[in-house]
Amino acid sequence: MMAVVASCMAVNVHAASYTTYSVEEQQVMLQTNSFAVIGGYSPFGYSQFSLVAKIDTLGLNLSAAPTMTYPNGSLTFPVGVSNSPTWATSGGYNRYQYGDSRTTTALLDAAYGSGTYTFTMGNATVQPTLPLNLASPSLPVAPMITSGGTWSNGVLLVDPSQTVTLNFNSFDTYTNGLGGKINFILFLASAYPVTLGSSPQSTYVPSLGVTNAALTNFTITAGTLTNGQSYLVQANFTQIESINTTNFTGTGITGNPLGLSMYTSTTFINLQAIPEPSAMGLLLLVGIPVCLLMLTAKSRSRKTWRIW
Repeated sequence: MMAVVASCMAVNVHAASYTTYSVEEQQVMLQTNSFAVIGGYSPFGYSQFSLVAKIDTLGLNLSAAPTMTYPNGSLTFPVGVSNSPTWATSGGYNRYQYGDSRTTTALLDAAYGSGTYTFTMGNATVQPTLPLNLASPSLPVAPMITSGGTWSNGVLLVDPSQTVTLNFNSFDTYTNGLGGKINFILFLASAYPVTLGSSPQSTYVPSLGVTNAALTNFTITAGTLTNGQSYLVQANFTQIESINTTNFTGTGITGNPLGLSMYTSTTFINLQAIPEPSAMGLLLLVGIPVCLLMLTAKSRSRKTWRIW
């Protein structure tokens, strides 16, 4: 079973200097044209439905490898030297992360179960818990690009010399319940999961004092991309299931920790940086028979090329 892709969104809902932890079900999709997505992301071997657990200590080491107990068992997070976190973040440090994927949410529920998920973070004074319902997850609608760039054979083509704005569909349950989060991330495909540039986001969690308007587009400025390179855009719509603000301390624990359980729908878009094609080149690119060249003699001394 492959380790799942990260949702690449920090669980803290605003810039902060405190420990965060989360567990979520994540649905992974691939957008292939302006109106369709397919389940999973085969280039990385990711199945459509995943369990993702994260502990963000801002790069600090816990006193021991963290663990998580779930209804059907328990697991230990991957660690490096001296119990250090190993998953790279855009903040320039690593976090603790575990992921596993299945082809259906029923198989994910059979493996992990629905109910209480308990975190043990070394010598932390509390073992905080979060609920998650894998049997009937409240997964948001899949994010999709509705305009921006040009689709060709499952790849979004973008002129690197021009600023492009990618517009997305509406996350219609963004303000429901405890709230939601939207974020868009750009990666050089060969460097995933290290992000490229800033990652715009919006968060709506009134109980934590954050009520951003929903983000609806992602602008890539001219010069960000390199001609001929392949990139990934990752779009995340996240619904907040529960919030845990129980305070605790311990080695590597900072501030007042925050825990979230969530349901996330993630869509990948394969993006290629190419110059804007000429009208003739564009027709060739999308596979339209462009012309049949026929030489016709209007006279013995004059020839004309006719283009159909």
